[in-house]
Amino acid sequence: MAAPTNALYQPALLRCLHRGYTRKDLTADVLAGILVGVVALPLSMGLAIASGATPEQGLYVAIIGGIVVSLFGGSRVQIGGPAGAFVGICAAAAADPHIGLFGLSIATFLAGGMILAMGLMRLGKAITFIPTPVVIGFTTGIAVTIASTQLAPMLGISAASHEHFTERIAYIRQHAAAIHWQPIIVCLITVIIILGMRWWKPLLPGAIIAVIAVTIASFSLGWTAPGGPLISIGTIPDTPPLPHLPGMYQGDGWSLSAFWDKLTNSGLDWEHIGILAATIAVLGAIESLLSAVVADGMSGDRHDSNSELIGQGIANLVVPFFGVLPTTGVLARTSTNIRAGARSPVAGIVHSLAVLAILVACAPLVRHIPLACLAGVLLVVCWHMAELRHWPHILRTKRSDAFLLPLATVLTIFTSLSIAVFSCVILAMFFFVKRMADTIQVERRAADSGADEENSAKLPPGVEVYEVRGPFFFGAATLIRDIDGMVGSKPRALILRLRNVPFIDVTAAFSLRELHESCAKRGAELLLSDCHTRPLMDLDRHGILALLGEERVFGSYEDALAHATQVSNQMAELSRIRTATRNTTVT
Repeated sequence: MAAPTNALYQPALLRCLHRGYTRKDLTADVLAGILVGVVALPLSMGLAIASGATPEQGLYVAIIGGIVVSLFGGSRVQIGGPAGAFVGICAAAAADPHIGLFGLSIATFLAGGMILAMGLMRLGKAITFIPTPVVIGFTTGIAVTIASTQLAPMLGISAASHEHFTERIAYIRQHAAAIHWQPIIVCLITVIIILGMRWWKPLLPGAIIAVIAVTIASFSLGWTAPGGPLISIGTIPDTPPLPHLPGMYQGDGWSLSAFWDKLTNSGLDWEHIGILAATIAVLGAIESLLSAVVADGMSGDRHDSNSELIGQGIANLVVPFFGVLPTTGVLARTSTNIRAGARSPVAGIVHSLAVLAILVACAPLVRHIPLACLAGVLLVVCWHMAELRHWPHILRTKRSDAFLLPLATVLTIFTSLSIAVFSCVILAMFFFVKRMADTIQVERRAADSGADEENSAKLPPGVEVYEVRGPFFFGAATLIRDIDGMVGSKPRALILRLRNVPFIDVTAAFSLRELHESCAKRGAELLLSDCHTRPLMDLDRHGILALLGEERVFGSYEDALAHATQVSNQMAELSRIRTATRNTTVT
C-alpha cells in the first residue's frame, strides 16, 4: 500500500475503501475479526478485573473502543481495546478514594482530548522518540505489575485493591493460610493449554479454548459453586453497552443534576486526576504507535501516525461514557488480526461486534469463569509482554542503555509509570547529549606545528588554525573556551574551520561571541572558513555574521588563510615600523 500523504487526517478505512474493497477482502476481514473477537473476550475481562473495574466494563471498552479506533484510526490492521499497559495506573486510581472509577473516567476523557491534540499538532513522529531500552524497561515493569495483581486469584485469595507492588506481596504473605491448591491447578492448566495451542495450532484461539475447557471442568467438579474453593467472575449483564457516567444515568432517564453534584461534591483530587490524564495520554500514544509500527512490519503497510493519534483521541473521548477504562492499540490482538488475514479496519469493527454478540448471547455462562483461569490468561500475556528476549542484547550494548533498561523496570514496579517514563527519558536525553558532546573534536594547527596538512606552505607566524568536527551545540560550547585557552600569547589571526559542522545552536553562537571579544582584546582577527549553507544560516540568524563582518567569513580555507597571511604581514610590517621609529628616537 502506498505511503500516507501529507494530509493532516486520513483514516485508514477511507484509504482502504478508496483503493477498492472487494468481496474477497470482506470475507477475510470477517473471519479475522471473529477470531480476534474470541481472543479479546477473556483478555478484556481479565484486564478490567486487574484494573479494579468490572468484567463487563472491559468488554464495553473492547466493543466501543475497538469500533471507534477502526473507524477513525490511521492503521489498517490496528485493534483497539483495554491494554495491559494501563493496569497499574488504573488499579491505583480505582483504589484511591479521591479518584475512583468516576475520577478515572474523567481522566480518560481528558487524556482523549490530549491525544487528539497531539494528532492535530502532528506530534505522531515525536511520540516515538523514546529509546528502546526505556520502552522495553517499562514494558517489563508493567508485565511484573500485572502479574502481581494476579497472584491473589491464582492462589484463591480474596483480592483487595492495593496501589503498590510491595503492598500486594505483603497482602499475599499475610493471607498465606487462605491459599487453596485448586486455583493453582486451574491457573497452571490454563497456562499449559494456551502455550500448547500456540505450539500446536497457532491460529486457533488458545485463550478461549483454555477458558471454556477449564470453566467446564471446574463447574463439573463443583469448584465454582457457592462456597467452593474457586472465586468466579460473577454476574455479567447481557445488555449492550449504554452511554453513561457514574451518577449520570439513573433508572429510565438522564440526570445531569445528579452527575453535576457528583462532579462537584465527591471530593475528587483534581491535581492527581490531571497527572493521571497526562500519564494515560502519553502512555496510550506510545503504546498505540509502537503497536502500529510493529504491525507495519508484519503486514507491509504504512500507518499514518497523526491520523492514528486522532483516532485514539476520539476513542478515549467516547469510551468513558461506556466503560471508564482507557483504550489504545494493543499489539497481541493486532498481531492476531494480521496472522488471521485481516486486510482493512473492517476486521477491527467485526472484532468488536463479535465481542458484543458473545456478551449478549453468553453472559449467563460467563459468570462461571474462575478468576484463577483469567489469571492464567493474563500471566501468559505478561510473559510475552515482558520482552525478556531483548534483555541480553541490550545489556551487552552501551553502558547507558544497559543502565536505563533495569532502571525503567525498577521505577515502573516500585514507583509509578509516569515517574519511570519521564525520569528515564530525561536521563536518556542527558546520555545522548553527552555522547554527542564526546564526538566533538577540536584540532589545533599553529605556526610552530609545522606545515599544514592540506597546504605544504608553512603557516605564517601569529596565524593559528582550529578545526571543529561535529555538531556545534550547547553540549560542546565549552570547547570554544578551550580554544581561547589554547591561543598563543600574540596571535594575529585565528581561523576557525567549520567544514565538518552540520549546525550551530544559540549557545555555541554565544561562545563564538566570547571568542571574538577575546581575540579583539588580543588585537587579533577571528576568521571563519568552510561554512556550509545550514551553519551559515545559523550564523546569520544568531547575529554572528553582523558581528564579525561578512568579509571575515569565507567559503574556503584557502581564502581564509590568504586573508590571515595578509593580516599577519600587515601587522608584522606595522610592528617593524614601530620598532624602527623607537630606535631612531632613542638614537
